[in-house]
Amino acid sequence: MITLKDTTKKTAYTVEKGMTLLQISREQYPDAKPQIAAALYNNEFVGLQTKVEKDGDISWFSLGTLEGNQCLIRTATMLLTRAVSDLYPHGRVFVKHALRKALYCELDIGHSVTVRDVDSIKRRMKELVAQDAEISQVVISAETAMDMCRNRHLDREAELLRYVNVNQIMAYQCGPVFDYYMGPLLPSMGYLNCFNLRSYAPGVILETPTPDHPDTLPPYKEIPKMARLFLDAEEWGRIVRCEYVSDLNRYIADDSIQDIVDMAEALQEKKLAQIADYVVTRRPKIKVILIAGPSSAGKTTFCKRLTTQLRVVGLRPVKISLDDYFHNREETPKNTDGSYDFESLRAVNVPLFNQQIDELQQGKEVHLARYDFVTGKRYFDEKPVRLEPNQPIVVEGLHALNDSLTYMLPRYEKVKITLGVLTQIRINDHNRISTSDTRIIRRMVRDQQFRDRGPQATMDIWADVRRGEETNIYPYQEDADVIFNTALPYELSVLKPYAEPLLATIPKDSPHYTEAQRLLKFLKPFRGLDASVVPPNSLLREFIGRDSHGSTKKH
Repeated sequence: MITLKDTTKKTAYTVEKGMTLLQISREQYPDAKPQIAAALYNNEFVGLQTKVEKDGDISWFSLGTLEGNQCLIRTATMLLTRAVSDLYPHGRVFVKHALRKALYCELDIGHSVTVRDVDSIKRRMKELVAQDAEISQVVISAETAMDMCRNRHLDREAELLRYVNVNQIMAYQCGPVFDYYMGPLLPSMGYLNCFNLRSYAPGVILETPTPDHPDTLPPYKEIPKMARLFLDAEEWGRIVRCEYVSDLNRYIADDSIQDIVDMAEALQEKKLAQIADYVVTRRPKIKVILIAGPSSAGKTTFCKRLTTQLRVVGLRPVKISLDDYFHNREETPKNTDGSYDFESLRAVNVPLFNQQIDELQQGKEVHLARYDFVTGKRYFDEKPVRLEPNQPIVVEGLHALNDSLTYMLPRYEKVKITLGVLTQIRINDHNRISTSDTRIIRRMVRDQQFRDRGPQATMDIWADVRRGEETNIYPYQEDADVIFNTALPYELSVLKPYAEPLLATIPKDSPHYTEAQRLLKFLKPFRGLDASVVPPNSLLREFIGRDSHGSTKKH
């Protein structure tokens, strides 16, 4: 018999050795709503297919948790793959990117995907769910996995496994479909009783529930500007022949990575110049250039570099950061749990911001606000600033696109720019790189470098940060005049030597341990890259600083 200490129930019980976690979960939580999706067994995040072989601790994750929802999304991807395989013997699925709360995928089925094809695939997916098609775990050696990939002409996957640096690979099988994912899957397709597949030329949109509402689909909303940005990122990857992590690793291995770095940086510089030209064409009506983006999108560096480009075309903008207009710490609004709500517009002294903007536009001398993050106090510059005639103001911050911030200015006097972090490469055909993963790794490194905040503190606030973005960023993105991608295809290889030691410090008793282990697993396929390849003016320097050797040295 095996003894399990259930940290969810705060009790212990005995089970037969060799029982699956699925069997145990149904015994211990027969009426669980939402359903149990996965577990943390002896500090390892595993699927319910896992058999218990020794005593230990166990925690359960339902479909209503972030971890459980990730399992559901991975399983939905396999469901789509299986349905395509059943209908089109040589068909392939390519998971491209997220469009808000759904996945955009493209299909290779021998012809252009029609609405009739999508209907047939969706029907087959529903049949597999009704049949409760089993998903089994398959543990194989890394060497065997590479051989299997090569035999199936999956050379890219085989190349990727070279850098994972593990002895065994956890793969999953459903009928004839055998696949590898960056985390566990649900034990069967019957769990996926809520999904949708819709045509979205040239591919499809796969809709799944969110953790907050695991039994319903969120409202679908078109976001054409963001979709266009994803397509642009993908096209760039094709142009430079760096579409997958395996491509990136190969460039690092053969010492040609500097070419990729230089092209990526040059492309960003070119797009910055195009934005400056766009602003010039709308002068003199434009009074304020507003720059917003989610946390760790690189707003500060983008603002600096855009300012330089504006100067090149004859403008001399004044830069203002919304972070400098935070209320003093004691005046900051709080969440229901008593923590400070830094993500809300209420955390910003909006009247003071508008007063200073108005005074600048009147040609007055203004002592601009500044904020000390260590003391939580606002102060004012000793040296005043005065605008020259027709001189624009560049404002960067979380709420810059919200017209409630700039209520004194009409829309035609504003240029709105939103930033995205849309990584140009993918791990493989079925494992994409989440923008959220890139951003939290950026933020974790930056917080350690510059804000005297350890990785656990960063992870403590991340959920609130994400919720704030849902309220304060994403609803305004499609109103932007320009959308700029700050992601760099090589950045995760540079961030890896910084991030891995930080993630490794998250203790086993931390509520963030599972997520930290997931991110460590996510970084494994990337070959590390010395930061000396990063130019001094790169957006990436906002997070790693000027140290060029990939260390976690504080600045």
